[in-house]
Amino acid sequence: MQPISNQQYPNNNQFIPPTTPSQLVPQQNQNVPLLAHLGANTVDTENYFQQYQNLLAGFKGNIDCRLIPSRKGDTFTLTKAGAEKICRFFGLNYNLIPLAQTKLDFNQNVFYYAYECQLSYANVIVGNGFGNCNNQESKYVKAYSPDILNTIDKMAQKRALVSAVLFTTGGSRFFGQKVADLNS
Repeated sequence: MQPISNQQYPNNNQFIPPTTPSQLVPQQNQNVPLLAHLGANTVDTENYFQQYQNLLAGFKGNIDCRLIPSRKGDTFTLTKAGAEKICRFFGLNYNLIPLAQTKLDFNQNVFYYAYECQLSYANVIVGNGFGNCNNQESKYVKAYSPDILNTIDKMAQKRALVSAVLFTTGGSRFFGQKVADLNS
């Protein structure tokens, strides 16, 4: 299967033809931080997270991020739109690669999609994340419908992208945390 690519030119945000996985260079040293790939000689984490926080200050609620209410404490979650905005901020491109675990069994009514999302900067892979979705999840449990296949396929892709962005950019510091913890 070919990877699904959502790369954009940094200067005009127009979609470009996909980069094949063979054109991407795997990161040689897994301990090299994203900022080093972006041209920073030293990593000033205080400044890095301040810039990250400035970016997040411009996020639109219920579009770029959502507040999930809970009795245990409200949490912020990153949406696909927010993940794409973070990718543009860092100049990252992403490729969604369907995984072999994807299963479409029409006889048993079991549909499972799994993706890896690879983030790259200047054709160097700087991070990845995984996402999956299936029709047995509580919000999708219903009789077979062609609409469900597309919905769970797209949800798996979104989950892979959000996972890759959070892991690669250090976004877990802001998302998936209790609101009370962020304010302290």
